[in-house]
Formats: sequence, structure tokens, C-alpha cells
Amino acid sequence: MMDIKNSVLILLFFGLSFSLMAQSERRITRKGNTQYETGNFVDAELNYKKAIEKNAGLIEAQFNLGDALVKQERYEEALESFDIVSKSTDNIGMRANALHNKGNIKLSQQDLEGALESYKDALRLNPKDEETRYNYVYVKDLLDQQKQEEEQNQENQDENKKNQEEKQENQDQDKENSENQDQENSKENENKEDESDQEQQDKGQTDGEDGEEEKKGKQPKPKENKLSPEEAQRLLDALNQQEEKVQDKLKKQMIKGAKVKIEKDW
Repeated sequence: MMDIKNSVLILLFFGLSFSLMAQSERRITRKGNTQYETGNFVDAELNYKKAIEKNAGLIEAQFNLGDALVKQERYEEALESFDIVSKSTDNIGMRANALHNKGNIKLSQQDLEGALESYKDALRLNPKDEETRYNYVYVKDLLDQQKQEEEQNQENQDENKKNQEEKQENQDQDKENSENQDQENSKENENKEDESDQEQQDKGQTDGEDGEEEKKGKQPKPKENKLSPEEAQRLLDALNQQEEKVQDKLKKQMIKGAKVKIEKDW
């Protein structure tokens, strides 16, 4: 019997001690809450951590610690606190609130997909939370708008790229056409030069022939010997005398020829 009483006394002692410890942890937590409400977030953080050191399972202190860290913009540490709450308590309402706060932090960090996922998890636990539902729809609309803008930007980039390629192709085609035109002009100039050279050569030959003809045509004509009337008369007399001598000679030959007797050779 004595042993039983002693056991009872021991159990009563530990129960009383646990109750006093719990009251101490909660008292520290309430002190932190008062500091939080007055804007003293640093001291509130310290008291919440003291309460958690005494009782790691004190979810209220862990949740409030996350809020105090958010007020100090220490978002990564706050996310750790809310993660602990959402994974370590059976209180569905508190888990949903922790996930809601995680969504708010990720939204402030421009992590829209992370925020949407946190709000979605919170709504699975508490579908009637209108604030969480509003935030979920708001972020979803932002994501849809962002997606549309990205698609539009991609289309614009593709269109710009296509235009640039077409512009480059046109420039290349213009360059090729210009080079071809230059080649054609060069060939035409060469042909004209050849034709001009041939014309010059032909002209040179023609000019040479014309020059020869001109030389021939321009050769001085022999001078005519003009005789005085006296010289002409003397020449005429000389010719007449010569003519008379020729006539006399012919006559003599004719007479001599008439006297020739030709005998037949029988």
C-alpha cells in the first residue's frame, strides 16, 4: 500500500510539474503575442523561440514565430516555421492557415507557381476558406496572363526572326542581282571596247586606202609642153619633109618590085 501511495504522489508531482511548465511556455508565448501586437517583432521572435525551446511541440509558438519573421521580411526562415506547422500538427485549421501563409510569402517573392500550389493545398484542407480561394484565383489569373504574354512574346520573336531572315534573303538577292548586273555591264563594256577597237582598226585601214588614193589623186600631172607658133611650124615642116622622104622611098620600092621577074622552076 505504501508503494502505491508513493507512486501516486510521484505521478501527481510530475503532473503538477508538467502543468507548471506548460503554463510557463504559454505565458512566454502570450508575452510574445503582446510584443507582436505592439510591433516589437524582434522581442516577440525571441519569446516564441524560448517557448519552443521549452516545448518543441508548442505549435502556436511555432506558427506565431513564422508571422514575426514575415514582419521582419525574413521570408526563408518564415517558410521553415510554416513548414514545421503544416507537417507536425493534426489541427487541420492551423495546417491550412500555415499553407495559406506560405502562399502569401511565395507570392511576395514572385514565385507564382509555388504560391498557387500552396493555396491549392490549403483549399484541400479547408475548401470553405474564401480568402485562400480568392488568392488562388488571383494567382491563377496572373499565371494565365503571364503565359499569354510569354506566348505573344514568343510569337513576336518568331515573327521578328522571320522578318529578319526575309530581309537578309532580300539583301542577299539584291546583292546577287547587283553583282550579276555589274558582270553584264562589264561584258557589254568589253564588247563595246572590242567593237570600238575594230572600228578604229577598220577606220585606220580605210583612212590608209583613202590616203593612198588621195596621194594618187594628188600626184602632180605632167606639164604640157607648149610650143610657140614658130616651133610648131618648124616641127610641122620637119614632119612633112620626113613624110615626103618616106613616100619617095615607098615609091622606089614599088617600082623596083614591079621589075622583078619570077620564073617558075619546072
